[in-house]
Amino acid sequence: MRQYQMKIRVFLWLLAQLLKLLSVLLLLPGAVAAIYGETGGVIAFAATSSFSLATGMLLGRLSSEEDPGLKEAFALVALGWLVAAFFGALPYLLLGMNLVDGLFESMSAFTTTGSSIFTETDQLGYWTINQSLVESSLATDIQFQLVRMTADLTPFRIRAGPDDSFMGLLFWRSFAQWLGGMGIILLFVAILPRLGVAGRQLYRAEVPGPDKGSFKPRIKQTARMLWMVYILLTIVEIVLLLLAGMPLFDSLCHAFSSMATGGFSPQGLSIMAYHSWMIDAIITLFCFLAGANFALHYRMLTSERKALISDLEFRAYALIILVATSIIILWGGLEGDIWRKIQLAGFQVVTIMTTTGFATDNFDLWAPAGKITLLLLMVIGACAGSTAGAIKVVRLVLILKSAYRELIRAIHPKAVLSVRLGEVVVKEEVLRASNIFVSTYLLIFALATLLLAIICSGDPGMDMEGILSAVATTLGNVGPGFGMVGPANSFAQIHPAGKMLLFLCMWIGRLEVVTALVLLVPEFWKK
Repeated sequence: MRQYQMKIRVFLWLLAQLLKLLSVLLLLPGAVAAIYGETGGVIAFAATSSFSLATGMLLGRLSSEEDPGLKEAFALVALGWLVAAFFGALPYLLLGMNLVDGLFESMSAFTTTGSSIFTETDQLGYWTINQSLVESSLATDIQFQLVRMTADLTPFRIRAGPDDSFMGLLFWRSFAQWLGGMGIILLFVAILPRLGVAGRQLYRAEVPGPDKGSFKPRIKQTARMLWMVYILLTIVEIVLLLLAGMPLFDSLCHAFSSMATGGFSPQGLSIMAYHSWMIDAIITLFCFLAGANFALHYRMLTSERKALISDLEFRAYALIILVATSIIILWGGLEGDIWRKIQLAGFQVVTIMTTTGFATDNFDLWAPAGKITLLLLMVIGACAGSTAGAIKVVRLVLILKSAYRELIRAIHPKAVLSVRLGEVVVKEEVLRASNIFVSTYLLIFALATLLLAIICSGDPGMDMEGILSAVATTLGNVGPGFGMVGPANSFAQIHPAGKMLLFLCMWIGRLEVVTALVLLVPEFWKK
C-alpha cells in the first residue's frame, strides 16, 4: 500500500485559511458588544479578531499551496477544533476569566456541549462575569489606556470603567455553538475554493454518524445545501420565538443554540426564565428537527416529502422519545397535573436526547427512574447527520440488528444473513466501523470516569452520580449532568485538571472518537 508523509506546510495553509475565516466571524459578537455599549467587549473581540487574522497571515507565509490530501484533512479537522477553541477562548481571557475556564467554555461552545462555568447573573437574569475579575482584566486595562490617550480628543472619547453587561460575550457563546453545530470545518468546505480530495475527507470527518454519503455530485455543493437548510430553519425559529414574546437578543441566542443542539442560554435560568408554554413548544420542536438528519430535511424540502417518516433511524428516534417521555411521566417523580408533566417530560427528553441540554425544570430532583432515563439518552443521542452528539440512534439500531443476526446464526449456523436498514443492505465494513466506534466510545467513557474520580477524590461535592454524568454529558456533548454539575449548578467548582479532562472529552466526542485518536497512531506521522 502506497503511503505518504503529511505535508506540514500544506496543513499550515489550511489552518491559515481557517484562522482568517474565524477572524471575520469574530467581528459579529464585537458589533453586538458595540451596540450594547460594552467597551471592554469591543476591545476583547477586536483584539482576538486581529490576532487571529495576523496568525493566519503569518502561517500563510510559511505554508505551501499544494493540493491537500487525506492526512492534511484529518489533521485540520482534529487540530482545527483545538485551534478554534483556543482563539475562541481569548475574549473570555481578555475579560477576566482564567485560562482553564476560558478554554472549557470555548470548547463547550464550539462542540455544542453547553456545559458552563458561569455562576453569576445580573439583575435581569443574564449571565455575567464577576466584577472583580473584570476590573483586573486586560480588556479593562487597555480601555483605561485608551481613555488617557483620547482624553483631549472629544469626538473619540471612550467610556471609562469596566463593562457591567456582557451581551457580546453571551452572543459569542451561542454563535460559536451555531458555527459548531453544522461544523465550522463544513463551513470551511462550503466556501473555500480549492480543496480537491481533501474536501471529501473533511466532509467525512466532520459530519457525525456512520453514513457519510453526499446527496450532491460535489462535496462543496453538499456542504452548501446543508448550511442553507440549517440557516433557513434558524431564521424560522427566530421569527417564531419573537412572535411568542421572546426579546430579539434572546431569540437569536436560543435559536443558535437549539438548532446547534448546544444548549447555551444567555439567561441563568435557561428556558425556565420565560415561563411560557409556547416558547417551550417552539424550542422543543426545533431541537427535535435539529436531531434529525439534515440530508433528509433537504430532500423533504426539495423532492421527497416523506423523506423523514420513511427513514428507519428517524422512526426509531421518534419512538425512543415517546417511550422515554412516557416513562418519565409515569415514574419520573414530576409534580403538577398531567399536562404539566407532559410539557416538562417532553421538553427535557427532547433536549437531552438531542444533546441540547436546555432546562425547564431542575431534573436533578426527579425520581431515579427519570434521571436514569435521561442518563441513557445522553449516551444514545439523536440521528446521524444531525447536529447532535453521543453514539447516535443508527448505531444503536445496527448493534441490535447485528445481535439479532448472531442469535439467528446460533440456531442456523449455515444461514447467509444480512443486516438491512429499510431496503438497504448494510455493508460489513459499516457494521464493523459502528461496532468499533461504540466499543471505543464506551472504553473512553469508562477511562475518563475513572480519571475524573481520581482527580475529584478530595471533593465531597463530586459523588458517583456527578462524576458519571459529567463524563457522559461532555463526551456526548449534552451540557448539564446531575449533582454538582446539574442544571441548577455549573462546572465551575471542578478541579482545573478535571476541567481539562472534560475539555478533551468534549473534543473527542465532537470528532466522534476516530478523527481525534488517529493523531495518536504513529503511522499517521510516518511516510
